[in-house]
Amino acid sequence: MLSSFERLRHPANADLLIAADDEHAAVAGRGDYAMPWHWHDCLMFILPSRGTIELKHEAGREGSWLSQDRFAIVPPNQAHETRAGIGAHSHVAIYATGSVLKRLERENGSLSEFRRRTSTTRLFRRSDRLRALQALLVGDGRHAYGNAHIRHGLSSTLLVQCIAEALTGDAVSSASHREHGMTLVAELKDYLTLHADRDVPLDALEERFGVSRRHITRLFRAGTGASIGEFQQRIRLDNASELLKATDLPIGEIALRVGFDSGAALAHAMRRADGQSPSEVRKRMARPIKI
Repeated sequence: MLSSFERLRHPANADLLIAADDEHAAVAGRGDYAMPWHWHDCLMFILPSRGTIELKHEAGREGSWLSQDRFAIVPPNQAHETRAGIGAHSHVAIYATGSVLKRLERENGSLSEFRRRTSTTRLFRRSDRLRALQALLVGDGRHAYGNAHIRHGLSSTLLVQCIAEALTGDAVSSASHREHGMTLVAELKDYLTLHADRDVPLDALEERFGVSRRHITRLFRAGTGASIGEFQQRIRLDNASELLKATDLPIGEIALRVGFDSGAALAHAMRRADGQSPSEVRKRMARPIKI
């Protein structure tokens, strides 16, 4: 099935369109995403924003896993299929016509090496700069950043940056299924760290990440060596130690800030984990002031 550029720049769900002109289009994808075997009459750059994507193409039907550390370039007329991996997912796809490449070539010099490198589907490592541009473009994940003019400028810049990284970076191999799982673990750790001051029930994690409670708990322990509760408790204790060191806040106030019900609960947890009370930790961390 052919998905033409004209069709791609006018998606059925208009809310998914980030920016478009006669030469390129940036389109969001999220949720339960799956595209069966098809091809484009234009170049495609696909960049996960969250979660993972499985990409299969006619030159490698065993499949490649894409996560936030890499992006893929699929040349025109190469059959491929894509689907979201396990868990919550979003991505940006940029479609570029031959005319935009010719214009960039006139303005910046030959792209023959880029064409050679992308004559078949390739994966490339994503730089921090590329991630930052993408984060600006997608905004909060539901609403793109800025007005139409700003989004068009950002999507054009993201396209150029993708081309630059394909020219200067090394192609990378596909991620394994295990790396896919570790990406989910990393996202869980970030979320739990951000919300360490409150209880996060497994039901909430299941709803947010789109993965069963059983799979989340098994994968998290395999990836970290700790249960979700143990990991969050450790983050709370580390946060409490930082506040004991950096502030004069009462111990009861610190306890509430990091997620304990009382100073006594914090003291009990600290003694059990590290063998010291909050006041002992504060005393040990105190530094004499030199006059």
